[in-house]
Amino acid sequence: MENNTFRKLQALSKVEIVNLLNLIFSDYVLRMHWTLESFEKDVRENNISLSDSFVATIEGKNAGAVLLSFREKRARIDLMGVTPSFRREGVGFRLVDEAVRIAKWKGCEQIVLEVPQKDKRAISFYEKFGFRQKRGLITFFIRKPGAKGFSLRDSDSGRIIECALVVKDRFKRNPEWEREPTGFSHLEQYSFDSVVNEEGKEIAYCIWQERDSVFYVRDAGPTKGFSFKETIGGLCGIAKDRGLTPLFPTVPEEDPLFLEAQSFEPEILLKQSEMTFRIH
Repeated sequence: MENNTFRKLQALSKVEIVNLLNLIFSDYVLRMHWTLESFEKDVRENNISLSDSFVATIEGKNAGAVLLSFREKRARIDLMGVTPSFRREGVGFRLVDEAVRIAKWKGCEQIVLEVPQKDKRAISFYEKFGFRQKRGLITFFIRKPGAKGFSLRDSDSGRIIECALVVKDRFKRNPEWEREPTGFSHLEQYSFDSVVNEEGKEIAYCIWQERDSVFYVRDAGPTKGFSFKETIGGLCGIAKDRGLTPLFPTVPEEDPLFLEAQSFEPEILLKQSEMTFRIH
């Protein structure tokens, strides 16, 4: 990389950022495409720091980009990629090296990211840099009808976050980045609801939104005296009543939400590897 520099992502216009990301991920193993609206939504929901995210330039041309977010003493690489014309020139290692430098400067002790398990080349790349595979994250559908007699009741984000924290401790959950309760306050376009049975008793909480005929469950968990199996059954019933298919994204393979879903014959859509890097 001769005559290379790093620029803050916020130095680019939103349109330039969207065009750059669409170029970088035009041939990615997963279909990824942004509009200005969807990019701004991703920034808000994932709390991406545009002032810390950056672009690599070579001889005045944008060669790659990294989007970063931070939580306590951890950083997350939300997106990282190199434009097609600058691949196989060591740009990727420079990007990760700069991300580590920024995270270390901000006092972080760990960096986390997710990679599709079928993207063996990306996994190998990060392992060469020192990242280690921690566990699998599973995205799955459930098409079975579930249980009848359940409905959703409006709640508020503060109360639902409290419920999620209680469930995290009660079941000793170790959520991935997007399912950590401390990050739920950024989910402006999600519904924060209680799941109630026919008697009007609350059995669970659910954070969800409707997306293209999908009942997209960001997170859900049972209240005291109830189980994840009952929670899943209730949500599947509610989704069917609405003509939707429930989708549970990036659930850790050891999480009770995935383990109890086995009773409902889940259809796996995507498997990802959660990878971590320890900053020394």
